[in-house]
Amino acid sequence: MFSYLCFALVFVAACSAQVQVSNDQPDARNAICKRRNGYYKIDSSCDAYVECTEFVAQQLVCPDGLHFNPYAQWPAYPCGYPQDVPCIGRGAAQPAQPTGDCPHQYGYFVSPAASDENCGQYRLCVAGKAIDRFCPTGLAFNADLGRCDWPDRVASCNADKFLGFSCPAAPTDADGKPLDIVINYKHQGNCYYFFSCEKGRARLLSCDAGLAFDPASGRCIDADLVNCDVLTSVLH
Repeated sequence: MFSYLCFALVFVAACSAQVQVSNDQPDARNAICKRRNGYYKIDSSCDAYVECTEFVAQQLVCPDGLHFNPYAQWPAYPCGYPQDVPCIGRGAAQPAQPTGDCPHQYGYFVSPAASDENCGQYRLCVAGKAIDRFCPTGLAFNADLGRCDWPDRVASCNADKFLGFSCPAAPTDADGKPLDIVINYKHQGNCYYFFSCEKGRARLLSCDAGLAFDPASGRCIDADLVNCDVLTSVLH
């Protein structure tokens, strides 16, 4: 769903693409068109590019917050989010066009309501308008990647507080060294979720449809075989 949403919103951005016409002579601009239709990068910019249509070139720039993808194949939309299209070896992007709620016209950003205990909320900006969103259950928003991630990978997130769970100390071998194994623990209040611990890192996971977590075996089994007496917990 997250990936589908990204695609849909980039499509919306395509309808808002800005045009910048080069001051060069038409013959000079059109000389870049080696193919009838195609895109060409501008080395001095992250978001500007040249589009050739019927061997006629025009210089365009992606909407604020998006980068030009030099690997885009015409006629696919050539602009994408920075996390998907890193700007490496090129110049800077256009100046930001912030609004009261968004630092850029398009992009994924940390929500003003987020905290180290509320790490799953983020802000999506579309044409300068903010849309508040939540990551899937058990995931936190990673601002460095612009997407949802495991809480222990998000520096600003207190994973233990966010998940409401801390991994017990791992079993040790004969020499007292922690064993490199994965151990699953039940979720208090919802038997369809469980915590998976590896090297002290907790991950909140869920059983497939029709299954429930069995604390005795530490795995998901037929839900009819699990006594789910407490199913009132609401997860966000």
